[in-house]
Amino acid sequence: MLSNRKRCKNQSSLHGFFRKLPSKNVKKSAKDYFIYFFTLMLSVCLFYSFNSISTQFASLGLEDPLSYLAFSSTVLTVFSVLVCVIMGALVVYANRFLLRRRKREMGTYAVLGLERRDLNRLLMRETLQIGVLSLLSGIALGIFAAQLLSLATARLIGISLANYHFMISGKAIILSILFFGVLFFFVHLFNVRELKKMTLLEMLHAGKRNETVGEGKSGFSVLLGIISVLLILGGYGIVFVMSEKDTFKALALGGLLLIVGTVCFFRAALTISTGLMKKNKRRYYRGIRIFTTSQFSSRLKTEGSSLAMTAVLLFLSFSLTILGPGLGKFVMNGIENAVPYDGTIFYAPMAGNKEAGDDPLGYLSQSGFHIDEFSDEYADFWTYKSSEATAGFLTGKEGGESDKIPLTVLGLEDYNRLLALQNQPPVQLAEGEYAVSYAFPAMEEVLKAFQQEPQPLKLGDSTLTLAEDGIFHYGWENTNILAEQGTLIVPQSLAESLTPQRWFLNFNFTREGDDLNLKLHDRWVDAGLNGYVMWPREEVLVSLSSDNLLVTYLGIYVGITFLITSGAVLALRQLSQSSDNTERYGILKKLGVSKRDMRRSLRKQLRVYFGLPLVLAVLHSAVTVLAIFRYFEGLQLTVMVSVIGFGALVILSVYGVYFIATYLGSRRILEL
Repeated sequence: MLSNRKRCKNQSSLHGFFRKLPSKNVKKSAKDYFIYFFTLMLSVCLFYSFNSISTQFASLGLEDPLSYLAFSSTVLTVFSVLVCVIMGALVVYANRFLLRRRKREMGTYAVLGLERRDLNRLLMRETLQIGVLSLLSGIALGIFAAQLLSLATARLIGISLANYHFMISGKAIILSILFFGVLFFFVHLFNVRELKKMTLLEMLHAGKRNETVGEGKSGFSVLLGIISVLLILGGYGIVFVMSEKDTFKALALGGLLLIVGTVCFFRAALTISTGLMKKNKRRYYRGIRIFTTSQFSSRLKTEGSSLAMTAVLLFLSFSLTILGPGLGKFVMNGIENAVPYDGTIFYAPMAGNKEAGDDPLGYLSQSGFHIDEFSDEYADFWTYKSSEATAGFLTGKEGGESDKIPLTVLGLEDYNRLLALQNQPPVQLAEGEYAVSYAFPAMEEVLKAFQQEPQPLKLGDSTLTLAEDGIFHYGWENTNILAEQGTLIVPQSLAESLTPQRWFLNFNFTREGDDLNLKLHDRWVDAGLNGYVMWPREEVLVSLSSDNLLVTYLGIYVGITFLITSGAVLALRQLSQSSDNTERYGILKKLGVSKRDMRRSLRKQLRVYFGLPLVLAVLHSAVTVLAIFRYFEGLQLTVMVSVIGFGALVILSVYGVYFIATYLGSRRILEL
C-alpha cells in the first residue's frame, strides 16, 4: 500500500515537473527562439496592418460610395493568401531548425522515460506558448503600425487628419488568429511526423557533418562565373532596351536571366574566391585564415544555392518596395489638374447611343437629368480630331502605335469658356496661330522641346503656326487617367470644320446643400443614360487615391514579405551551420586560438554570407528601378530619391536586425 502511494506520488511529481517543462524550455531557449519569435511577430504585424486597411479608411472618415477603396482592400486581402503560403513555408522551415537543434534533448527525455506522445505534447505546449506570445505581440505591434499606416494613407491622398480617430480592426484580428492558428496546427503535425521518424540513437547522436567538397573544379567554376556575368549583363540589357517597347515582357525575360545568372554566380563565386584565398600563401597562413577558408570551401554546394535564393528574394523585395510607392506617386502626379471642375460629363457617339444626336445636352434633360438642379455655371462643348494631327506631331516621333493616335482639338472660344469656369484669363490667338494645352507633368518636357522647334500645323486648307508663349498648363476636364498627348487650340470655325470626337459638359456646383454629390449620383443613376459617363470631383479623387494606395501598399506588403523570408532563411541557415561547427571551434580553443580571433573569423563569414546577396540584389534592383523610373515622366527627382530612400531604409533595417541576431546567436552557440 505504501509503495503504491509512493509510486503515485512520484508519478504525480513527475507529471507536475513535465507540466512546467514547456515554460522552462521556452525561457531557457529564449535566445534560440528569438529569430523564430521575431519572424512570427513581424509576420503577424504585417498581416494585421494590411488586412485592416478598410478600418483605416473608416478611421479617416473617407467616403466610398462606388467601392473604389473597398476594392483596394479586397485585393490586399486576396494577396494575403500568397503571404500566408510564404509565411507558412517559412515557419515550417524555422521550426525544422529548432527541432533539429533539440534532437539530443528529445533523446534525453526519451531515456528518462517520456513516451512519444509525451514528447509530442511537450512540443505542442511549447509551440502553443510561443505562438500565443508572438500572436499577441504581433497584433499589439500591428495595431500601432496600422495607426501609422492611417497617417501615411492620409498623407498619400492629401486629406486632413481632422476626422481621424483611433480604431481597431476586429476583422483583421480574427483573420490573424485564424491564419496563425491553422499555421501552428500544421507546425504541430510536422513536429509529430518528424519525431515519429527519429530513432532514439539518432536523437542521442544528433549532428551533421559538413560537406567534403574540397576545392571544386576551378576550370568549370571560372566558366560558370563567366556565363553568370554574361547572363546578368544580358538581363540588364533586356530590361533597359526592351522595356521601352514592352515593359512586362522585358521585366519577365530580363528578370529570368538575372535569376539564372544569380544562381550560376553563387555556384561559382565561393569556389573561385576560396581558390584565390588559398593561392595567396602569405595571407592564407596568417592568423586563422586557413580555418576561415576551409569553412567556406566545406559549404560550397549548399551555400551557393542558399545565397542565390536569398539574393533573388532581396532583389524582389528591393524592387517591389521601391517600385510600388514610386508607381503610386506617379499615379497621383499632377492630380491638381485632374479635377478642375466639380463635375464632368462626356458623351461619345460611338458608344452605342445614337439617340442623343447633335444635342446631347437636350437628351440629358429628356432623360430626367437636369443640370440646372445643381448648377447654372457650366459649359458644354465638342472636341474634334483630324488624321493630319496625331501625337507624333508634338513628340517628333513616328512609327509607333501611340504616335498615330489623333490629338484632341478644341476651338478657341470653347477653351476660353472652360478657363472662365476656372477663373483663369482667356487665351488670345492672332489669325493663323494655334496653341497647345496640357494638364499633366509628363507632357512638360515634350512641349518644352516642341516650343524650341515648333512645327507648322496643317488642318485641311489651313496652315497655322505656334503662337508666342503658346503653351498653356491647364486641365479642361475631370479625369482619373493622368496621361495625355496634349490638346491643340485652334480658331473656333476651323475646329468646327473637323470631325466631332466627344461632347463634354463641365460644371461647378452653385446650389446650396451638403449632400449635392449624393443627390447628383442618385439623379444620374435614375436617368439610366447609355453612352454618357460622369466624373464628379470626389469620385475622381477617390478613384485616384484608391489606385495610389493599392500599388503603394501592395508593393510594400509583398516586398516586406520577401524581405522577412530572405532574412529569416539566411539567419536560420547560418545558426544551423554554427551549431554544426561547435566541435571545430572547440578544437580551435584547445589549440589555444583566442576568442577574439574566432569572433573575427565568424564575423568575416557572416559578412560574406549576408553581404554578397545584398550587394547583388542592390545591383539588380538599381538597374530595374532606374529602367522603370525612366518612364515616370514628370515625377520629380526629389520624389524618386525619397521613395528609394524609404525602401532602402526599411530593407536595411530589417535585414540588419537579422544579421545582428545571427551574429549574437552564433556567438552564444559557439560560446564565443
